[in-house]
Amino acid sequence: MTESSLNNTSAKKGPVTADSLSGMIFAAEGIRNTLTVLNGPMGCRFYHSSTSQFRSIRPKLYLPTGPDDRRVPVDYNYLNDWFFRQERVPCTYLDGYDYVYGSEDKLREALAFFRKYIDFDLLVLANSPGASLIGDNLKEIASRELPARHTVMLESPGYSGRFEDGYREAMDQIIRQLIIPEWSSGQRAYDRAKENGPSVNILGLSIWQRYWEGDCKELVRLFESCGIRVNCMPCADSPLSDLLRIPEASLNLVLYPEMGLESAKLLEREFGTPCYVCENLPIGFDAVEKCFTDICSLLGRDCSPLLEESHRARAIAWYHIDNTYQACGLPKGTPFYVSGNPSQVRSYSAFLKDYLGMEQTGPDQAELLFGDANLIAMQMLKNRTLCGIEINLPGMGYTDIIPKTHMGIQGTLFLIEQVLNGLMSRI
Repeated sequence: MTESSLNNTSAKKGPVTADSLSGMIFAAEGIRNTLTVLNGPMGCRFYHSSTSQFRSIRPKLYLPTGPDDRRVPVDYNYLNDWFFRQERVPCTYLDGYDYVYGSEDKLREALAFFRKYIDFDLLVLANSPGASLIGDNLKEIASRELPARHTVMLESPGYSGRFEDGYREAMDQIIRQLIIPEWSSGQRAYDRAKENGPSVNILGLSIWQRYWEGDCKELVRLFESCGIRVNCMPCADSPLSDLLRIPEASLNLVLYPEMGLESAKLLEREFGTPCYVCENLPIGFDAVEKCFTDICSLLGRDCSPLLEESHRARAIAWYHIDNTYQACGLPKGTPFYVSGNPSQVRSYSAFLKDYLGMEQTGPDQAELLFGDANLIAMQMLKNRTLCGIEINLPGMGYTDIIPKTHMGIQGTLFLIEQVLNGLMSRI
């Protein structure tokens, strides 16, 4: 989060929110074995380093080579330079001198260090907002220090933009700098006919979302039940090999239009891959059934196994909702508020109103809050009795050992479970 975004948020007296720089960094950090380097001052990187260290699937760093081809973890002694004893998102710690005379010397020194001591499949070099004004040629610097390596340059995250803006720009540059050149160079044979059945890319997922890991597992499970393979889920623990196979998919599924629609349009122009844009996220039985029925129809697959599972889950959900309603009249009529990106607000609200009969209201009147820990804590500090359910970071500190989700059939049941138990705990 940049200083400007923090000041702007404070002036509005609202909770602190992630900005476009965060969107860029966490899009890159969602690619497996990627080294995301922030070209900027220390103040712009500590938050991202500490957060990503606990969100990345594989936060440990490794030496480029080891005895017997074994992966050897980096010793903390190597993490004094550029990393400052944190395992993710090293930075070039720019100062006033660098803003006047340029950051090239520090960049070359940092990249040489990473080349020698750190094992990575992809390097993403991102400018902080201030560093983007210096005008250094990041691509030329990286090509000299890291020849024949996969690199992506993120020149500018914008100023005080939204998280979704930064994420969208990062995905656009990953496609333009990495995927399109890889295919246009003739290094890859583009032949969908060789695929083993229809497949989809799922666009818009991010490790910033509270239950992203469980979301991925549930979506893969449901697609497999319909005979459809998930080809790639960019920025959600996707390895570089999956990213480079994005054009092989039969269809691009856009979960979050504010983060994935522009990428889908670019992929359609370049590779002819059609896209399906979710009207709502697959949250709630109706939305899940519509999404998968539509996609199965487009790809010529049978979704009856999924529909049968959904009907059984509806019966389980009704039993517990009815028991709660008979006991205390909940959740019908309970005021709720959803804070998140447009897709989350629209999708959660539709499910809570249409299926559970709850009433949408403002944050100060809500008895059930969906958002991040900042919003929930702010409302609790007003000595209000409410139930908070996290859907984005930052969280309140609960450790999820078992992946959870609000998407799909299992996710809908878990969401209902959270709502019923949260409301009952207030009685």
